[in-house]
Amino acid sequence: MVFGEAGWFNFYVMYEETEFKLSLSPSVADRILSHKVLKPLRKGRPTKSHLISTYFDTPRHALRKSEIALRVRSNGNGRKQTIKAPFQGPAGLQNFREWTVDVNDNFPDLRAVDDPAIVRKLYRRRYEKRLGPVFTTDFKREAIRLRTAGAEFELAVDRGEILAETLGVSVSEPICEVEFELLSGDPARMFDIALELCEAYDLRLTHLTKAQRGYALVRPSLRPKPVKAPKILLSEEMSVAEAFNSIIGGSLEHMFANEIPTLEGKAEGVHQTRVAMRRLRAALRAFKKVLPYDKRKAFNGEFRWFQQRLAPARDWQVFLGETLQKIAASAPGDEQAVERLRRVARVERRRAVGDAVAYLESRRYARLLLQFERWIASVGRDKGSRVLRGSVNPFAKSVLGRTWRYFLEDRRPLSRLADEDLHEIRKRGKKARYATQFFSSLWDGPAVEPFMKLMGRFQDSMGKTNDAIVARHMLAAVKPGRIDPLLIRLAQDWSQARIRKCLRAAQPQWRRLGRIEPFWETGD
Repeated sequence: MVFGEAGWFNFYVMYEETEFKLSLSPSVADRILSHKVLKPLRKGRPTKSHLISTYFDTPRHALRKSEIALRVRSNGNGRKQTIKAPFQGPAGLQNFREWTVDVNDNFPDLRAVDDPAIVRKLYRRRYEKRLGPVFTTDFKREAIRLRTAGAEFELAVDRGEILAETLGVSVSEPICEVEFELLSGDPARMFDIALELCEAYDLRLTHLTKAQRGYALVRPSLRPKPVKAPKILLSEEMSVAEAFNSIIGGSLEHMFANEIPTLEGKAEGVHQTRVAMRRLRAALRAFKKVLPYDKRKAFNGEFRWFQQRLAPARDWQVFLGETLQKIAASAPGDEQAVERLRRVARVERRRAVGDAVAYLESRRYARLLLQFERWIASVGRDKGSRVLRGSVNPFAKSVLGRTWRYFLEDRRPLSRLADEDLHEIRKRGKKARYATQFFSSLWDGPAVEPFMKLMGRFQDSMGKTNDAIVARHMLAAVKPGRIDPLLIRLAQDWSQARIRKCLRAAQPQWRRLGRIEPFWETGD
């Protein structure tokens, strides 16, 4: 979409961008625009340009903290100032409002923007007087316009680098990516083309903008790090479709934010990626009444497959970071055996993390994300369902009631349950907890917070129980001869004692959960 209005001294244009990017190797970048699937879709001739952009901010990055990117770009024929800010659009896609205006020099002029929301952010503390260059992007772009049945979009290959200075040292980072930008129509059509290209080349969805990468280059502390799930905020005015978009979008945001830490081998990144996948699956389950059964089950199965493949990395991290110290404390005087076990665990963790990285770099994972985002884009545009158009509140109440009943289906005392049954209770508890986290913002009464805290404490107790059970199984699976048999027996004894202790803590929480009246039924 494009909007124009007379600015302070020139004519500015506001665009709404919907796009996604794929990273690729330089050799693939040389060939991708000539792929046979693109030829019949081309509209006009390819365009080539050399784009040099300088990004501006205050010394303390006030614009970045307000989620605003400000740049002045030269394309050889003049200069344009652009301000970009994100907005809530289709889940899984990058959605920006962009204000662009011609300028005469290399320094920005904030008077060129007339949008009230942006003006409030820009002028609140007189940012213009404190602006300075932060980093530069210098890349060559080759772009083609494509038209398919139902959509028109631009496909652009960018190759170059990001240039910055940090602590007096010049640093750079390469740019090699292909960008799909929707011009009109259905965004699902872009994913169809991306999937065709993914079958021919090694491509991977990338979720950082050039601005985000530039800031991280200037300040290494801004490099992506493992993060927990963002809080989902819904409102009573939302439709079911809008709530679905927000919940799925938040879960995808959580998963994407932890992808780079996982690829860098950070075990906590692996853990948070698994949590994000589990939350995605819980979201699909929560909305199962309004989603096609076959697609929902297929995506649930694929995310579950990857979640299971990432599990060993998380398990060995917990074992090394928490469990081993407890086992060692129960076996004083046997430091050599404990140290041998620590070395074995480090080797296993390194192998498991390497496997996790390989899974996320695989073509199967790239295909899954593209297919899933294509499907989500299609669901978001489906306005034909009466339930999707309906209010979110009665829908949320129905989902929470169904999930809660499923959670409390087996009310036996925890101490009487086998390992498999305890694991099942824990899984049901996670599904119930995620569902309440998704929809809890629709209620604001005093009963909400105590309920959520009780659910959290119970999950923590069951998680510690599961860690002790998993530790026992992990050691039993290690190749014979690598671990002292005496230490294995000590670990088994510790595991049994730990399980009993954790279940004693969980049992009163379990009884209270069985008696409590859920907040969505009290009217609070």
